Amino acid sequence: MIEQMISHVLNLILGGVVSYIFALYRQKKKENDALKAGLQALLRDRIIQAYNHYVDGKGWIPIYALESINACFRSYEALGENGVINGLMEQLNDLPNYDLKGHDEKRKECKCHAQNN
Repeated sequence: MIEQMISHVLNLILGGVVSYIFALYRQKKKENDALKAGLQALLRDRIIQAYNHYVDGKGWIPIYALESINACFRSYEALGENGVINGLMEQLNDLPNYDLKGHDEKRKECKCHAQNN
């Protein structure tokens, strides 16, 4: 009789502990998923801002900015789903890394054209 009582009490305690651990796991997973989605949204926004600034605006991108955006993209890609960002990154990576207009205007000062003068 006492053994059965102890067995029932242990089962209740063990069931409570397992339920608590499972509830804690679900809560942490929900928080982790929210953090992942938030980080991905911030990275996506940063890449889109860079696209708008450099592709639609300037028409060129400095090397340091391109490296930074590529690092954002690698992190974004590692978080999963990609969507339209691949196309934006291709266009960003295809941009020259200097201002072509300013380059032509300063042609005499340019090291790459100095030999031709």
